[in-house]
Amino acid sequence: MYRRAQAAYRTEADIDGQRDTFLGIGDCLRMLGQFAQAKQAYTRAVRLSQLLTDQEGLAESLAGVGLSLRAQGNPERALPYLSDARQLYRQADAEDREGFILWALGSTYRFCGDLRKAVKHFQQALALARQQEDITGTGYALCGLAGASRLMGRFADTQRFYQEANELFETERDIYGRAYSYCGLGNAARMRQEYDLAMKLFAQAEKLYGRIGDKASFAYTLWAMATVHKMLGDYNRSAAAFTRAQALFRDTRDHRGAIYCRLGVGELALLQGKEKTARLAFARSLEQAERYGYHAEACHALAGLALVDPAPDWAAVKKVYRTCGLHFTPPPPPLNLP
Repeated sequence: MYRRAQAAYRTEADIDGQRDTFLGIGDCLRMLGQFAQAKQAYTRAVRLSQLLTDQEGLAESLAGVGLSLRAQGNPERALPYLSDARQLYRQADAEDREGFILWALGSTYRFCGDLRKAVKHFQQALALARQQEDITGTGYALCGLAGASRLMGRFADTQRFYQEANELFETERDIYGRAYSYCGLGNAARMRQEYDLAMKLFAQAEKLYGRIGDKASFAYTLWAMATVHKMLGDYNRSAAAFTRAQALFRDTRDHRGAIYCRLGVGELALLQGKEKTARLAFARSLEQAERYGYHAEACHALAGLALVDPAPDWAAVKKVYRTCGLHFTPPPPPLNLP
């Protein structure tokens, strides 16, 4: 439908309309996990916005480029685009959109492993959303805080934030928000070792992601389900779920997700007594995490390597975790990564 509209706008030489269709196409492609194509659409929207001298349109276009880069595994490259978008929204007094960018910046800093900056931006997004009485924006800011809290080992906060967000999304009938928060609640239950409850919540998320066709987000739900199967000792189902998740991460070129799956596969191999396979998986995870700037995942890979070391230096691993602001407990196998 967007492409049909685009053709009509092109015939009428309507640059404003063409820009809007490129934004819509970019949004659709990003939800489908086609991040490279989405970035191309957003880049076209940037150029048209510059012709129109439209600050808000340019901000939205830049945000799309940043979100696509982040999803492709380039969070540090995404930060300047998102920061520029925030500045433009501030100049235009568009506080509701600035709140969204603050949430996006928080998520990006979280991917970079800077949890202090992540929490700061999520809190700013939450304050703006509540000030604007933006229920959906409040929900997403809460989800951001919940995810950061999980990495920091604050599991009670994780549960509380996701539960509040879920209730808001249910009220607003926001399908993506409901899926997002159900997956988050499942991960909160997983960290509390309530595995049966976790699987029920993941099933809710799976159903909702299926309705909207968001395979990029669903891949993380699959990874979490695979982790629960591993924790329960159902190694065959765990391996199958990791394989499905890996295929989706390859399709969407999501490096962070691929690293998480490789860590899970390494843990699975370790539990099955395949130490050489586990060591290779953890080493490969560390190399990729360091290449793409995923500091939290690098910490988890170091913990995995320590598990297969005859004389592990847990003090060194703990120091690295603390540098990133992450919670750390010497993890006996099987690991249950946050």
